[in-house]
Amino acid sequence: MFRWAPYPIVRITLSFMAGILLYLVLGKQFGYSLGLLAFFFGAFCLAFVLARKYKTAFSRDLSGILGLLTWFALGLAVAEQHTVRHQPSHLTHLPEAPAYYVGVVDDYILQKPGYQSTVLAVQQVQINGQWQLTTGKIQLSVPHDSEQDFELSYGDVLLVKGAPQEVAGPLNPNQFDYRAYLANKNIYHRHYLQSFQFQKIASEPPNLVLYHSIRLRRYLDALLRARINERREYGISSALILGVKDDLDNSIRQAYADTGTMHVLAVSGLHVGLIFGVLMFALKYFRQRVGQRWLGAILVMVVLWLYAFITGLSPSVLRAVLMFSLVTVGFALQRRTIIYNTVALAALVLLYINPYNLLEVGFQLSFLAVLGIVYLQPRLYKLLELRNRVLDFVWEYFTIALAAQLATFPLGLFYFHQFPVYFWLANIIVVPLATLVLYSGMIALVLNAVPGLGGLLFQVHFWMIWSMNEFNLWIQRWPEALINGIDISLFQTYLLYALMLAVILFLALKRLRYFAMVVAAVAILVVQEVWEGIRQKEQQTLAVYSVRGATGIGLVQGQQAVLLADSALSQNPGNYTFNVQPHLWQLGVHLPEFISLGNAARMLAPVQILPDSNQLLVWQGQRWLILSHAPQLQPKAGFAVDYLLLRQNVRLKPQELQTYTFKKLILDGSSAPWYRQRLHQQLDTLGISYYDVADSGAFVLTIE
Repeated sequence: MFRWAPYPIVRITLSFMAGILLYLVLGKQFGYSLGLLAFFFGAFCLAFVLARKYKTAFSRDLSGILGLLTWFALGLAVAEQHTVRHQPSHLTHLPEAPAYYVGVVDDYILQKPGYQSTVLAVQQVQINGQWQLTTGKIQLSVPHDSEQDFELSYGDVLLVKGAPQEVAGPLNPNQFDYRAYLANKNIYHRHYLQSFQFQKIASEPPNLVLYHSIRLRRYLDALLRARINERREYGISSALILGVKDDLDNSIRQAYADTGTMHVLAVSGLHVGLIFGVLMFALKYFRQRVGQRWLGAILVMVVLWLYAFITGLSPSVLRAVLMFSLVTVGFALQRRTIIYNTVALAALVLLYINPYNLLEVGFQLSFLAVLGIVYLQPRLYKLLELRNRVLDFVWEYFTIALAAQLATFPLGLFYFHQFPVYFWLANIIVVPLATLVLYSGMIALVLNAVPGLGGLLFQVHFWMIWSMNEFNLWIQRWPEALINGIDISLFQTYLLYALMLAVILFLALKRLRYFAMVVAAVAILVVQEVWEGIRQKEQQTLAVYSVRGATGIGLVQGQQAVLLADSALSQNPGNYTFNVQPHLWQLGVHLPEFISLGNAARMLAPVQILPDSNQLLVWQGQRWLILSHAPQLQPKAGFAVDYLLLRQNVRLKPQELQTYTFKKLILDGSSAPWYRQRLHQQLDTLGISYYDVADSGAFVLTIE
């Protein structure tokens, strides 16, 4: 039977997490969390006193349950207090849009092609000539059009002209919800600025430690850039050592993602663990006396926190450093540390600091990977005993990669919709190489000023990175290296974890009821998949996607699809991947047939080119007239279409539309904002019903 007694921190952390989750489920408007916390804390204190007095099993159990409920209520209260949108002074409660606002740069500066992005913490806004104190954060983008490396710095106080806009939700089905992503960071507004719209008026860093950390990271990044001439290898070096991924080559980034080794480029627990392993090896000389153990522990923690400092104190590194610091303290106390309590304590501290960490993909994956390695890896490793040291080393790394992959497998499918088939082989080679790259790069930075030696070390560092890159590119080219297009729901993700847990419990405890749970979970998953397959084979859907500056029309029948696209969409893979592909994957379509709107007639598509170069789409009983050019044909009497689609700023007088018979007018994303705004006013005046995908999202028509 499983015993909870050795895991008090695990119980507390799970209760705290449950409180956070309940607050999020309730829609972030509970309002009674502090009262609930006070009630449970008072009840716990009373029960604790009674338990000490009467010492009965019931009184002890009651005080324990009330203690966990107190932590549950604390999670609820902390989540509510960290939701800044409820504050009366928040940006969302302003009576009207401000003319100006003042704020301080409160995050890292991210390099993007042609612009830089950061977060501005608002301090004041000007409305009707009056300044007033305001709170809130804005995702700020500024053009990068000067010779300096950074247009802004952490701590810059900016005067900005204009009003920020609320972050828009996803405009296409199943698209990544950037609004929810920013809301989890308490950011609800964004502002794209021109050079003349902002001015730096002061420098007041909110956190001096973070300010100097970012300055040091910028200095080290510039040093790497100067020493490593090839952009591809420099990008990997900066990402792996410092966590700066702004200059990562897209093809290399994709190669690491496709081989399941992207985690080596995100400075996180792996990197801290590599440093910690070397330090613990050296720490064996500090095991004799209490003073020596504490001296060794302090040295280890100083080095770990120094590494966190040079990497910009990123959340992923802080998670790992905190956890390994707790392990180091346990070593100094010579107490048998239960790693599950250590991991739980690290999670508890980080969630108390920011409960919205619970929704961060990195937070979820990192802790699941650690738990997988801690529990599964030793059991997998014992399945095979090898006397050869080299083979044993390879087997150990294989079991580590497998344990981490198994623990994060369902969540990885849910978030990334893909599975790297050769992750086990790639990690066996890439992780040791990344270890050498990390060590060589850090030593090269330390000894950079030594004549001759610094250059030699950077050359060794460069060729290690080159080898790692080429290996990943080679694996990426293997047949069936990546299975993508996997679309599972959140409920199916939970089911997969329930299945894994039931399998583990059955193998560990050998109880039939856990095997029954395995069978039940598998049955539910199979029934869901069969039902979804039947539903997808019978579906007929037409979708006009919202793609900025482009046209995309999806015709889905069963699990096959045709995508009518202009060159702006078909020649931009990123546009398709971000806006269209998630919806097609959700419908069970993996490889749609691309058809250019200009060549549709020659390719026997369901589109006819009219004499005036416009097009008529006839599909599944639906008739769409697509106007890309000024219409020169007068419709015959009785001619009617279901929908009229206007694209590419087509020149026409809105009155001309009254000669057509149609249900609704559709405006797609290929037309400019000024054109659509002007047309909105004219259509409203004429009383013509219309739907603008750029404002309202994709137009999806399900045909029964």
